[in-house]
Amino acid sequence: MPTYQLGQVDFLAIANRIYPTVRGNEVVYIKDGEREEPAGMLFEDHLNEVVIINPQHLSYDFVPVDNNIRVLDPQTQNKISICDAMILTEDFQDIYFIELKDVRKQWISKAIGQLESTIKIFNASHDNIAFNHRLAYASNRRHPYPASYREKEEQFRKSLGFKLVVSGRIKIR
Repeated sequence: MPTYQLGQVDFLAIANRIYPTVRGNEVVYIKDGEREEPAGMLFEDHLNEVVIINPQHLSYDFVPVDNNIRVLDPQTQNKISICDAMILTEDFQDIYFIELKDVRKQWISKAIGQLESTIKIFNASHDNIAFNHRLAYASNRRHPYPASYREKEEQFRKSLGFKLVVSGRIKIR
């Protein structure tokens, strides 16, 4: 697992892409990694997992972030809490950050915090303006459709340049 200091994180490095490019699949399921394992993809029907919907059959890379890309705080050398995964379309038009949760209470604020942390680290090392579609998904397989968070979504977009979506369904373009 590559280890980076804050401000030097290469999220786009080929070495971080541990899964082959997904080509043309309309539906893929993703699951959170167990303990210290990174998030993973499933190609069979898993009703209890978060689903990626790809109606245009775009090719994309699913990149586990947490437990695959290690980011250290420069002062404490402790691991920084980051989101579970990232999706990059092959044409580099779209980027999606994903935080997966499997709890019933107070999951949205923790998921949003991990997404914010990850996107700030990403923005410090990369130009997010290069992507036409920038979304961050807070997903929970137990509660895929919570009440709206409009004010928080707007604040998230203004401060980070990414649209926040709270949903168990991740739609690519």
